[in-house]
Amino acid sequence: MNSTLEEVVEETWANEDWMVPYLFFLLSIGTIGNSFGLILFRLYSMRKYSCSLYFSLMAIFDELSLIWWVTNRLTSHLTQIALRNQSTALCKLFVVVYYSSSQASIGMIVLAMFDRLYTTFKIAHGYFNSLVLTRRQHFQHICLGVYFFVLIALNSLLFGSQLIEAPENNEEYCVIIDPYFTRIYSIIDLCIYALIPCICMLVGDILILHYIRKSRARVTSISTINKRHETQLSIMLVITSIVSLFIVSPYSCLNLLINFSNIFNNDYRTLYTLNDAFGLLSTFTHAMHFYLFLMISSTIRKQFRSILNSAFATCSNGRNPFRSVIITPVKTTTSSQLTVNVVHRLPNEQMQ
Repeated sequence: MNSTLEEVVEETWANEDWMVPYLFFLLSIGTIGNSFGLILFRLYSMRKYSCSLYFSLMAIFDELSLIWWVTNRLTSHLTQIALRNQSTALCKLFVVVYYSSSQASIGMIVLAMFDRLYTTFKIAHGYFNSLVLTRRQHFQHICLGVYFFVLIALNSLLFGSQLIEAPENNEEYCVIIDPYFTRIYSIIDLCIYALIPCICMLVGDILILHYIRKSRARVTSISTINKRHETQLSIMLVITSIVSLFIVSPYSCLNLLINFSNIFNNDYRTLYTLNDAFGLLSTFTHAMHFYLFLMISSTIRKQFRSILNSAFATCSNGRNPFRSVIITPVKTTTSSQLTVNVVHRLPNEQMQ
């Protein structure tokens, strides 16, 4: 059985020839995108939209999920022992951080969807004003507190993760308490990571699109630009949630099949192939959110260009720390000719 598994793993399409470079590439583009996303949504011009807080947190959770999943797979390919199987401490740390952060990332999309639903409802009924924005900011902090409390409570089982020895090959592998609880948690993970978010996003997206259509039929007012930006963010969220819906669901459903059916008992090649394919697909969503935002929203592209222009300007000033400063021309007392004084100073030095 051991030799059979090794042969199967070698024959699957996910081998070291391309998997290791791909994992490094995925980690690189994901880290760049999540970093820019965090910077962009913390800009003053973006913080006026309450969903920017959710997207900032999503970027952080995306990066945590990406780092831990890619690192675990890289160590599995490079050292033949996955990171989570190397010690009990790493097993607990990997399970707690990876599952919690990936679930929280999807949760931020759901909370942002509820925020957009509330905003589009107010816009559609003509109640969009500063008081609505203030109330919405208070409401979002309550929602975040309740969500994280529920998430920690449901994931309390993860702190019991440990290494156990497999009877067929005497190798240790990481489980949540024991194989029975691991199977139970697969149901919890399916609900938190896929099932409940999918239902919420489907219902919420339908309502958001309905209210967007209704708001466009209303007479525009002074706050037309703000309403247009809010509507654009709502459409961006609808597309993001639909894409995430189809990307994250297959991996959770596969885990459920593995734990509660015998369909893959003798078909190791299919099992490993599907596990690699759906696992990579599920992780890819944690690297692509920022790039998806850029493709969808002109507001995001405009803010991103301003970040790049600011960075290029800073680099240009850094290469030329001394620059010429021309003092206002003045007349001398002995001649009618204008004289111009040129001095050199540091960029931050003030004129006397």
